[in-house]
Amino acid sequence: MALSIGKILGLRRLSDEEGIFAITAMDQRNSMKVLVNSKDPDSVPASKLTAIKMSLAEVLSPYSTAILIDPTYGVPEVIAGGVLDAHTGLIVTLEADRPKSVGDGRVTQIATGLSAEKIQRMGGDAVKLLVRYRPDLTDAAKQNREVIQQVQEQCDAADIPFVLESVATALTGQSKEDFAKEKPHLVIESAKELSRYCDLYKAEFPADLNYEKDRSTLDKYCQQLDQASVVPWVILSAGADIGPFSQMVEIACQNGASGFLAGRAIWKDYVTIEDVSLRIAELSRKAVNNLGVITSIAQRDATPWTSHRSVDLPDPSSFSTTWYESY
Repeated sequence: MALSIGKILGLRRLSDEEGIFAITAMDQRNSMKVLVNSKDPDSVPASKLTAIKMSLAEVLSPYSTAILIDPTYGVPEVIAGGVLDAHTGLIVTLEADRPKSVGDGRVTQIATGLSAEKIQRMGGDAVKLLVRYRPDLTDAAKQNREVIQQVQEQCDAADIPFVLESVATALTGQSKEDFAKEKPHLVIESAKELSRYCDLYKAEFPADLNYEKDRSTLDKYCQQLDQASVVPWVILSAGADIGPFSQMVEIACQNGASGFLAGRAIWKDYVTIEDVSLRIAELSRKAVNNLGVITSIAQRDATPWTSHRSVDLPDPSSFSTTWYESY
């Protein structure tokens, strides 16, 4: 089935002219509070998070194909303040900041009062939903899929792209080593189950580089992830340092990824600087460089989303002069 006009425009707004995604995430809420004040994150005021996001958008949006930001602390401010580059796409977070516990799993909740239609009205080019997903936790997985389907229906009705992010979680009491061993299976199986609901799939790297270092094995896992995702996919950073993440971007993009959607790997070391002018100076010098490094890798190695096997772009000559009557 050919992509709709609204979704084509949205995906083009998120990527560069070649169809590569170099997207900077700044939608972190609770995790950003921890960065700012690890001892008492709940004491971090909303104004502090908004100021940080304003700095991130001002400095990094001109070098990003799109930014991902939340409506709680960032969307209206970066738009009204004029710090979002006019040529940069905008992805808006739909999920609430705290999931619901279901047994050992977590079920994403849509933020109260928010919808895909509202995100489109506020100028968003795409909707993003994060789920913490383990296929083996059947109750939580089922409930997460129900939320995902609801968002899929909203995005289809609003004709706006749906970006779905899936993150695997460790079981209670599970060791880091045991979780690392099963991570490839969890990431690949999650892509098989979930990518069919969205237009762009945001995936974890399918291995822990602290435990798996063999390049041929890492290539194999990314190839399996590429086959598992039925839509174009990008790699996320999960807070990794820029060195390891650069390696992840290279391996993922050489094996089918269409780029990256990353945040903390780019800017985490500079957002806690209190002085705004100094924070902007450090972001401009160091975070821009980090972003440039991984963007160059993606531009060199990634598969354009328009070339993904699932993408069916309509023939421009196929539209009648009254196509919009049934749109």
